[in-house]
Amino acid sequence: MAKSDLIRWGGLAAMGGGVLLIVYTLLALAVGVEVEESSPLDVLVILGYVLEVVGLVGFHTLQGRNYGGIGWAGLFTSIGALLVFAFLLVADLLGGIESLVWLNTVGSFGLLVGLVLYGAATLEARVLPRWCGILFIVLWPGSLLLGALLLGQSGLIWSGLGWLALGYGLWSHRGVTAEQPSRVR
Repeated sequence: MAKSDLIRWGGLAAMGGGVLLIVYTLLALAVGVEVEESSPLDVLVILGYVLEVVGLVGFHTLQGRNYGGIGWAGLFTSIGALLVFAFLLVADLLGGIESLVWLNTVGSFGLLVGLVLYGAATLEARVLPRWCGILFIVLWPGSLLLGALLLGQSGLIWSGLGWLALGYGLWSHRGVTAEQPSRVR
């Protein structure tokens, strides 16, 4: 698979992950699923997190050569945190996670640190528009804050909107060679 295909698929995956989080939130609100309840709708969130991981791989494919250790640290920390959340949801669907609840704190802190680092690396790489880096930095803290202020699952809808925008930014990215026609005289 060509590098440009990985970037495009990563963008589509990130947008898909965002859409799944939005759909989950709207369905959960419509049927009255509480934040703490396990439900079959959790499959949408699990798939959304997996697609976000694919999206992060697409971001890395595009800009990985342009950032240093901070980008790698943010990438792996974010991927690890998303996988922790997906694991917790799967474990909850399969019958309870009372002994694993502490992993939620680890995942939340990991995603906070990871996305902030990855946002800083995105700003440093200067491959994508600045808004992508800034959105990575404010995505998780903003989602947590809005979820807390609006009481409930609405934080996931904001996270979904953020991933939708990030995915579009990656999917629609055109490399420098594609943007500038060669000058032949």
